[in-house]
Amino acid sequence: MRQVREYVAKDGTKTHRVRYRLDGTEHSQTFRSKKDADTFAKMVDVGVIDALRWLADRGAGTPDGPTFAQFFETYVDQLTGVTIRTRDDYRAQKRRYLTELDPLPLPLITRGRVTSIVNRLEREGRSPKTIRNVVHMLSSCMGLALYDGHIARNPCHRMQLPKEGVNRDRARFLTHDEFGALYDAMPDHYQPLAAFMVGTGLRWSEATALYSRHVDLKAGTVRVEQAWKKVPGGWEIGPPKSAKSWRTVNAATGALAAAQPLLRRPRDHVFTTPNGLVVRHANFYNRVWQTACVDAGLGDWVDGPNKRQWEGPSPHDLRHTHASWLISDGQSLESVQDQLGHESILTTRKVYGHLLPAIGVEVGRSASAGLERALANRVQPLALG
Repeated sequence: MRQVREYVAKDGTKTHRVRYRLDGTEHSQTFRSKKDADTFAKMVDVGVIDALRWLADRGAGTPDGPTFAQFFETYVDQLTGVTIRTRDDYRAQKRRYLTELDPLPLPLITRGRVTSIVNRLEREGRSPKTIRNVVHMLSSCMGLALYDGHIARNPCHRMQLPKEGVNRDRARFLTHDEFGALYDAMPDHYQPLAAFMVGTGLRWSEATALYSRHVDLKAGTVRVEQAWKKVPGGWEIGPPKSAKSWRTVNAATGALAAAQPLLRRPRDHVFTTPNGLVVRHANFYNRVWQTACVDAGLGDWVDGPNKRQWEGPSPHDLRHTHASWLISDGQSLESVQDQLGHESILTTRKVYGHLLPAIGVEVGRSASAGLERALANRVQPLALG
């Protein structure tokens, strides 16, 4: 067993110290109890990480300051301008992806360790978006640790991460005929909701949170001022997803016509269940949406590797469909960005940019016209054929 050294202070107080190495660096842990020191020494002989985890579970901290698990709670508690849901999501991400860091003192969270985590997540098949979210959260936490003086540098700073792509195969753009078939297959009660979503491009959480006062029939607009948010124990209405999500949407005439009979008192929900309750996504998706898609010939359940899985559009695809109709009618990506409430034009371009193949042709024509004007009577026009 690793040696436990006893130290006696001038006042007669006894402490017990255990030395160990981690990542090529020597560290030590001091205990008041000889029994705890012996236990830690035995565990170090088996594995340093497990020994440190045992220490963290006891809430003992380390000579190098708080462990990652301890400091992460400080970090989450000090977040400002975020919802309870966001704090819970951060804690869940840590539990799912970063448990190996929990027992470590903050200075031992090196760039090499973070790189190992990124590589592991890639091997596990995690999406680039998931990996980026995890590392950005970790970087934010370590940034606070740097500010508080626990570490000398942020191990996540300027780390090369998998590039975030867009799986366009997952976005389903319905044709006019396909949406017509889906609309006809919907129960009468939910047809207005489907028409409204495809005619405004609102997110599910936005459309189902609308009050009557948000719909302006005279102006032909819808004000997006709130959305459903997941909180412990259920859902509550909160602010929209981002600053850009606070917006006024120009609605299709048909969308307003669908909503008009449902407008009641200013703070009444526009869309409800037949019993007047809030429409929940899970119930609508499982009991209404999938059945309508099957009846319309747009989707079905198929055998997957481990279980039956749904292959077909989702309610969110009504938002994609709305955008595709705008683009096919000649609207710019900037207009689509404003309508959908995307924080960045890059998001709009990633998801919908491939729907604009004609833009390249028009750019070529404009370049040709400019060059011909500049070089008029100087060169012979190029004959293609």
